[in-house]
Amino acid sequence: MKIICRNCHFLAKEYREENTGRVFSFSLSESERELVRSDPNNAVKEHYSLKCQLGVWDEGVSQLPGGRHDTLNITVRKDSCFFFPNNPAMLFDAARELQKRESENRQLKRANLYTRIGLWIAAGALVANAVIAYFKD
Repeated sequence: MKIICRNCHFLAKEYREENTGRVFSFSLSESERELVRSDPNNAVKEHYSLKCQLGVWDEGVSQLPGGRHDTLNITVRKDSCFFFPNNPAMLFDAARELQKRESENRQLKRANLYTRIGLWIAAGALVANAVIAYFKD
């Protein structure tokens, strides 16, 4: 799966009420995501704007650099955003929580790796110390 906005769970459509200014955000349906692939300019109705639910970009605030097609289908977001694979049955809050958990687990694995390396170095030093002490006597 390419790490692009079209495949991200946080791709959302937004509706802003004119008279109250209230904002409503919705996830895209599977049919809308397919339209984003083939015809991004007509993927959602005119009264909606597209956005990243986590605030990386918002079409309703400023024009997308390169246009909708480039932003959604071409720009690779590997290290520049909060990409999370789309799961149609999941709410935004649950996806955000799972994304945090996944990030914490990655950091924990890295910390555990450094701990294991340190233990192997300490064990090697103890063995070397025992060998040196044995031959010294």
